[in-house]
Amino acid sequence: MAIQILAKKTAEQIAAGEVIENPASVVKELLENALDAGAGKIEVELEKGGKSLIRVSDNGSGIDKEDLPLAFQRFATSKIANFDDLYNLSSLGFRGEALPSIAAVSRIQLTTRTDQSFSGTIISLNGGEIIDQEETGAPVGTRVEVKDLFYNTPGRLKFLRADHVETTRISTLISEMALARPKVAFTLKSGGRTLFSSSGDGMLPHVLGSLYGNDIAEAMVEVKRKDISNGCMINGFISPPHITRSTRKWITLVVNGRLIKDALVINALERGYEDLLAGRRHPLAIIILSVPPEVIDVNVHPAKIEVRFQKPDVIKGLTFKAVKIALQGAYKHSFWPEQGKSSSGDGRAPLGDDQARNRKQWQPGQLFSQPSINHAGTNMASHQKESSTLPADEFTHSELTGSADRINEEPVKASYNDELRLIGQFMQSYLVAQKGDQLLIIDQHAAHERINYHQLKNQSAVSAKASQAQLTIPLKLDLPPAWCERLPILMPLLEQSGFILEPDGTNSYLVKAVPITFRKSVSKAAIYDLLEDLIKTENEPDQDPRDAILTTLACHRSIKARQSLSRNEMEQLLVEWAKIPSSGYCPHGRPAVISLDRRTLDKSFHRSSEGGEEV
Repeated sequence: MAIQILAKKTAEQIAAGEVIENPASVVKELLENALDAGAGKIEVELEKGGKSLIRVSDNGSGIDKEDLPLAFQRFATSKIANFDDLYNLSSLGFRGEALPSIAAVSRIQLTTRTDQSFSGTIISLNGGEIIDQEETGAPVGTRVEVKDLFYNTPGRLKFLRADHVETTRISTLISEMALARPKVAFTLKSGGRTLFSSSGDGMLPHVLGSLYGNDIAEAMVEVKRKDISNGCMINGFISPPHITRSTRKWITLVVNGRLIKDALVINALERGYEDLLAGRRHPLAIIILSVPPEVIDVNVHPAKIEVRFQKPDVIKGLTFKAVKIALQGAYKHSFWPEQGKSSSGDGRAPLGDDQARNRKQWQPGQLFSQPSINHAGTNMASHQKESSTLPADEFTHSELTGSADRINEEPVKASYNDELRLIGQFMQSYLVAQKGDQLLIIDQHAAHERINYHQLKNQSAVSAKASQAQLTIPLKLDLPPAWCERLPILMPLLEQSGFILEPDGTNSYLVKAVPITFRKSVSKAAIYDLLEDLIKTENEPDQDPRDAILTTLACHRSIKARQSLSRNEMEQLLVEWAKIPSSGYCPHGRPAVISLDRRTLDKSFHRSSEGGEEV
């Protein structure tokens, strides 16, 4: 269909007021145009995160010379002719707003040629105004160059993030596009470096391998199911229960070739795992849904990342059943528990590394990373004969300094007088203590996080190196391309904190050393979670970049909520926490303690301040 301007009524019905927010939104629109043109090969090149240059080249059908001026007019499209065409839509774009919106805020140059033409055409615009159009030599397809994005709207320009953040957004988008369209070869380059490349051979596992590494790709479980009565089909791949991540960002949803976000489908996906996912863990997945176009509404979101299903229960049920059956089929002959029972007798499948790490009880001796001082004779550790404690030999050697001295040869004891006294642990998450006439409720994770942050903040580069644990066999990490733009920036700071990572290929790294406190629980999953948190964290302009890493490290090496502690560990936590500055807050700024005084409690129970019953 030739490009034509939609009728006013149709335009009003589908108008989204297209707004280009950042370089990633530009790339998304240009990629969708390339895919709609039937491209089998698409290359994206960036400079300065797309702020200076975005170049998208494809080998699609191209644009006729006569249609070029129309392509930059609002509501000019070749995808639909009227509103009813939305109910039989096979293209990703349809509004005719993308190119005009991009051209309005940039200097744009488009070069194109169809296979019926002997020469190509190049058109240039500044701020939406056509500057020049002429013939040129060009291969079949289209190349769009977007330069100086937001040069004429400085208000939007100043709200763009750092170059590496914008590059990461684009890399994530192209990775998901490659998963949605495995028959298309995608390439992403930034500053002359290739960040990502897919073969376009149509094999989805090959795309998974290029994104997540061959180990994960080989472990993925295929999902495939049809609902013939409703004309729906689902296929894709999901990770086994022992391969999980800390966020849902690793879940990619595709409906009729369109990338979407849908809480309903994600919920059904995770319910399909039943009780096999550890708390706050999420699978890796690529879920591809094919549904009749007339049963979905694609015109519900300006960026077209949401759709409305006519029968949501059908989609939800199809996803749930497909995931559940795929997992049962994949593991009934391996570690899947026979008749719903595992070797541990708790009705769960045996846990992988990251699940076991989340569910295991906290072990004695894993609480602190350096020897505690001897508090004998201090108010905080004076005589408490009634305190039940673990023997001193329950504690391990120092994990931070590598000292051979035992931690606290004498059990830590608290005072019943005017200082801090442990009462107990509530819900395996909060410590309850008394200090004078104050009842303290202490978040054990926040308190330990503050302790760890204080220790990390005050250790020198020499002591950090001395606290490294060299790995006998290095861990090989295949990282997503979206991470590899920022990771080199973080490498020196990671090294100062005790990690040693060395490049091992385009998107691969070898972990050769970790802080001593990580050595007992070191695993690919633990390192992945740490790196994910670090990479998504951006420093404030006046913040020391090392602070963000130290805060994240402190969080990852701290005890968690819902972890049972021995009384001796609770006592030691209180002693260490009470002696550091800013103990009332964790490094992220969350409160670590709340307190209630005697007067407040008496008032709540209708008692007088002397403790007698109020008349």
